Amino acid sequence: MERINAEVFVTVSKLGSYRKAAEKLGYTTAGISYIVGNMEEQAGFRLFIREYGGVRLTPEGEALLPFMQKLFDYEQTVNEQIDRMKGLATGYIRLISFNTVIVCWLPSILRGFKEKYPGIKIELTSCEGPAKGIRMIQENDADCGFLATDTADDIELFKLREEPDVAVVAENHPMADKAVFPVAEMENYPFIGYPEVEAPYVYKMARELGIKFNQVMTVDNDYGNLSMISQNLGFGIYPRMIAENCRFPVKAIPIDHGSYTPISLGVRSYENGSLAAQAFVDYVLGLEW
Repeated sequence: MERINAEVFVTVSKLGSYRKAAEKLGYTTAGISYIVGNMEEQAGFRLFIREYGGVRLTPEGEALLPFMQKLFDYEQTVNEQIDRMKGLATGYIRLISFNTVIVCWLPSILRGFKEKYPGIKIELTSCEGPAKGIRMIQENDADCGFLATDTADDIELFKLREEPDVAVVAENHPMADKAVFPVAEMENYPFIGYPEVEAPYVYKMARELGIKFNQVMTVDNDYGNLSMISQNLGFGIYPRMIAENCRFPVKAIPIDHGSYTPISLGVRSYENGSLAAQAFVDYVLGLEW
């Protein structure tokens, strides 16, 4: 028997009516009657008894019901999996990220993801600062994104790791050869940083330690900042991974007070997201962090 026969059999038996089954499944009453007639012809005996106000199963139909239910449930599972696979054969993800992750992580992440899901297209947008990224996801301008935060309203965050912060200086900076950059000495040197809304953890550390940066320049871009730092216009504080992958002539120096930048993957709603977006989240969370 074909799948639709199991579906019709189970639905008619539950509703006790050809008309109600037709309404539920999108058939005409005559169509349901025709399908039931074909099933009975294949079985060689009657499955339903017509009576006033509807139909009921014959004893033979009652005996078949648990098997037809299992068949229907199994075929539903198979069809759902087929639909899921079809959905992942093609798809589209609007991905946002700040530049540090774009340069340091995304090439290998996207290579692995595309090997697994070659039909899914990705639109990648650079987005500096967690506030802007959160807003883009909230307003459905992005499906998911890498954000330098572990707190956000109205979106779901999956925290990936805490990246240690380091002080970044030019190669000819007075602190360039030091093993550690003491936080207490940071006030003595020009500082180049992001707007506070884009790097809240750095400024939070300074407030907690009672330090006031001598901020001489504000730049809202990773590599703009690093370019200025390489010319010894000031020092900056950045996640270690960007300093380790920097092409500018700078040095990364550990800070004597632990400071970390949380990095999370944000989505508006995993459960209600597209299959492609869910697949990307699952893939990223399955990596070693």
